[in-house]
Amino acid sequence: MYDNSPREVEDLIDHCRALIYAVVVLDQPAAKEILNLVLWQQIDLLYQTYHHATSEPLEAE
Repeated sequence: MYDNSPREVEDLIDHCRALIYAVVVLDQPAAKEILNLVLWQQIDLLYQTYHHATSEPLEAE
């Protein structure tokens, strides 16, 4: 099932690591190309998520 909830930075890092491992291990060029595209999208999402989280103002208590 598809989960549309926002991902945590740690989850995105784990996903990127798994994709990198798959790209390195696989021998099929077509599969590598597809996984590289997905990896690029996940790295972009990781970048956006990280910078969004670090640019939010802190709330005063």
